[in-house]
Amino acid sequence: MSLYFLRKASTTKVISSAVVAETGLHPRLKNAFQKSVGPSLTPVQEKCIDEFLESKGGIVVRAKTGTGKTYAFGIPVMHSVLSAIDNAKHGKTQFVNSVIFSPTRDLCFQTQLSLEKVYKECLTPKQRDLFTIGFGRNSRNKSKDLIPTVIGQTDYGRCLSHFNNPCSPIVVASPGRFMDMLSNKASFREKFIHLENIIIDEADELLNGNFKKDINDIIDELSSIRRPIPGVESPDSNPSPKTMLFSATINEDVFELAEKACGTNFPFIDVTGSKTEEVNKNITQRQITTPSIFDSYVAAFDFISKKAQDAAENFHGAKFNKQNKIVEGNFKCIVFLPTTNAVDFVSKSLKNYFNLKNIDTPVTAFHGKMSQSARDRSQTKFRDLNNGILVASGIGARGMDFANVTTVIQIGVCSEIDQHTHKIGRTGRNGRTGEAILFSNKYEGNFIGKLEDNNNEFEKSELQIDSEYEETVQNVIKSIEKSDMDNDYIHSTVVGFLGNYRNASGVCKFNMSALALQGNEMVKLLGGEGITMSYRLAQELHLNFDRLEDEGIIFTGVKPRSSSNNSSGNFRNGRNNKRGHSWSDKGERRNYSRGNDRKNNDRRGGGGYSRNNSGYGKNGGRDNDRW
Repeated sequence: MSLYFLRKASTTKVISSAVVAETGLHPRLKNAFQKSVGPSLTPVQEKCIDEFLESKGGIVVRAKTGTGKTYAFGIPVMHSVLSAIDNAKHGKTQFVNSVIFSPTRDLCFQTQLSLEKVYKECLTPKQRDLFTIGFGRNSRNKSKDLIPTVIGQTDYGRCLSHFNNPCSPIVVASPGRFMDMLSNKASFREKFIHLENIIIDEADELLNGNFKKDINDIIDELSSIRRPIPGVESPDSNPSPKTMLFSATINEDVFELAEKACGTNFPFIDVTGSKTEEVNKNITQRQITTPSIFDSYVAAFDFISKKAQDAAENFHGAKFNKQNKIVEGNFKCIVFLPTTNAVDFVSKSLKNYFNLKNIDTPVTAFHGKMSQSARDRSQTKFRDLNNGILVASGIGARGMDFANVTTVIQIGVCSEIDQHTHKIGRTGRNGRTGEAILFSNKYEGNFIGKLEDNNNEFEKSELQIDSEYEETVQNVIKSIEKSDMDNDYIHSTVVGFLGNYRNASGVCKFNMSALALQGNEMVKLLGGEGITMSYRLAQELHLNFDRLEDEGIIFTGVKPRSSSNNSSGNFRNGRNNKRGHSWSDKGERRNYSRGNDRKNNDRRGGGGYSRNNSGYGKNGGRDNDRW
């Protein structure tokens, strides 16, 4: 019988215990889950499954990251699908039973992998073949996914091939490609006329400015084409799919969509407590204050390399599980950066730094401007590593689940407090402990205060400047020199990093002029001639360009009549800003002996770098993953 019939006629609870063997789940699902995941349900799974099965229109769930949200919606979906397969002629389902929406292609890919791991164990080999072997001439060479994804940057024809007969009953989709196919492909649209379940994962993210219209249009369209299931629902009924909205954070937009999709009396399940309790207490957080933006990078390189070296040396003493994965003694780290340029900058430089230090630990980049195939390769590679580094932009923060991540490192600030929660939530998952390290310079203290106001507790320390650290600085500079990044790229990366403070201005205020000087010093230190930006960008960043021009920053375009209102506050700087030098907190010069003879160190156009008005690439180097 279908899930619709279960929710209309059954009052028997399916989940009577957190022990999977004692539940009323479909027998094959029980066996598959115990084999592939474990013998017990997490608290969020235990609380949500019955609520969803018994609800009339759906539910809204708020839970912390790393608590098993994927299976909290995946279990009732598979329970429903297996019942439909049992009742279908020859086990061939003709329509989609459940569609799961996620905000990014990468989260779709991860959800597909997680659910397929269990779902394939639920089916007999013959049933698996029904859904995975293609059709037509040489069809056996045209394999299909057991749970297909409808996402951008993938082959359109291959995607459509999953919606022949029999039709895969579970689909994972991103909103852009799904809406495109729903609007333009009648054969695709036809497969959703008996849809029973809509799952919206990371609902608050899907409802942001990029996706709000798409997801609302999709809900309207799927409801309008819904037809009664023959033999199950009355021909005169006007059924709509049930909707489950799932997120680690809940806002007004989520509730508005919930009322639209589920009705006004939908159940709301909160397994986090108050908003200030969202931070995972299994994670130990440390915050290290550095003198400058560049010092934050250097300190992070030093920390990462030492931990990676220790893990490599202790490899033979590490503890492994049955899947040959290290469960103790490893160093599996995600490094979060605010822009895509910064991700490439750090990943390339860190690889060279590891080579210089003879550290054999893989470093992988992951951001929204990579092709989907490259991102898939990065995910797969990092998942399979016992020890490794993933350098990622914010696209790796929402819902991404990599097993056995020991450490999360952030350099600089997030544009929103919630982003910090999601990023550190990549470790300390499924009851395990983890550590999160935030490297921040002295002008980012206001942001740290806001994090503490949101119930983040830090073990605080300051970067110690000594001879060993100075040697690390030299090695980091050498590593950057050996990369294929020219001065123009480094300049763009640094200015993009400054642009991130503008994005974070809604959280707290920053001394932008002081930070711009730090960026200027970093560009010079790495072989450039300092920062060049437009007056327009300087105004957007609230810079005091009269003072900054005196310090050597070059501005282009038409200068406003007065910049008196652009001062960002307590701007103080007694630095001499000479090339090849940086400074400590006390202002003493630290000579890094940078030769400034970097290749391609040419000023373009005779007076400033050649770049657009924004000072950095389109979208500021930020992820653009709508499709």
